[in-house]
Amino acid sequence: MDKEMLSFFVDEIKEIRKGMVSSISGLIASKLEDSSKFAEIGQMVDRIYGTAATLGLKEISEYTKAVKDVSYMASASDNEAGKKKVMKFIIKYVELSDQICECIFDEAELTKINRLLNLEKSRAEILNKKEFFSVETKSCDIEK
Repeated sequence: MDKEMLSFFVDEIKEIRKGMVSSISGLIASKLEDSSKFAEIGQMVDRIYGTAATLGLKEISEYTKAVKDVSYMASASDNEAGKKKVMKFIIKYVELSDQICECIFDEAELTKINRLLNLEKSRAEILNKKEFFSVETKSCDIEK
């Protein structure tokens, strides 16, 4: 894969990470009541998802889509316990995004992180089913 495109992708992840930290801080300050912050996070992750999909980074794109979906579901829900779980999940995403940036240029290391991303994607899908089963609005509906 083109190293220049991967460098652009790493820069994009790092730039978006700053905004995510700000949104996470806003969520903490509002005691998870400002649901718009979950939607903001979903929008930011959607940018990474789109770039990863365009670059053919399947595991990263599938994982970021799961993060996006769970963020939007939290924004459309009043489930406090679910929102707390999503907050932990989002913080984990920030940690993993750092690891993605560190290993993206090393095929062997990327393979290792891809396994972890697949596990986290599964966790997001379970979280959506368990905590937000009653939410009918999907991420593409919220974006309109």
